[in-house]
Amino acid sequence: MPKDEIAAAEAGSGHERAGVVLTPLVNRRYLRELARFRMLLFSGEHVPDDRSELLVRWWRTLDEVMATYHRSMADVFWELLRAKSPDAEAVVATMNTRHELLAASRAEAGRALTDLLLGGGSPSRTQLAFVRFHEEMSAIAFWEEREVFPRAGRLFAEDDWCRVETHVIAMQAAKGQIEHVLPWLCEGIAGDGVERVLGAMPLPLRSAYLSVWLPAHERLTARVWPRKPQPAPPEDTA
Repeated sequence: MPKDEIAAAEAGSGHERAGVVLTPLVNRRYLRELARFRMLLFSGEHVPDDRSELLVRWWRTLDEVMATYHRSMADVFWELLRAKSPDAEAVVATMNTRHELLAASRAEAGRALTDLLLGGGSPSRTQLAFVRFHEEMSAIAFWEEREVFPRAGRLFAEDDWCRVETHVIAMQAAKGQIEHVLPWLCEGIAGDGVERVLGAMPLPLRSAYLSVWLPAHERLTARVWPRKPQPAPPEDTA
């Protein structure tokens, strides 16, 4: 992962002025997970039953996280954008339509994936549904990053960005998902990004992150996406 990922995610948006770190990374982290699932579906790899169950569980966790994220963004981000820019009404209407279609595609991909991993569903049907969803999600994320966030960057004050970030995280906490979300989003953050995130947490949450949530996430990730053993180097016959 590039070391300047946070800077790239924040470029032109004003996130950095308010110290916002996590919200710009949600779509990027989710697209990374979708790419991993897609590669697995097309690899022809045999997936053991225990890993299949973990993959389905992880998919459902991500599904809940993203549904909550989209609701929280609708609650605050899109309402702020509409309030600050009357001509943003068309953008918000487009967002509503695109996210409704995306939710349907995500549900279809999830059903096909679950059937394949747990019930012997059709590989070709799963691949088709997953590719469709992945491409739709990629297009929406690109649109938001290139068109919507820069517009908000020109309109939002620091307090507005902080309000968005606080609400996004609070909604995940209210749904009991924060122990999954924080270590997932913090994976690979370069420089002092993680320290910025941890520094904004109350001490009990920071302690829980370091002692419980992060180790649990690392164990889960190692089982869901195990590293393939590297071939041994050729022996030196000289």
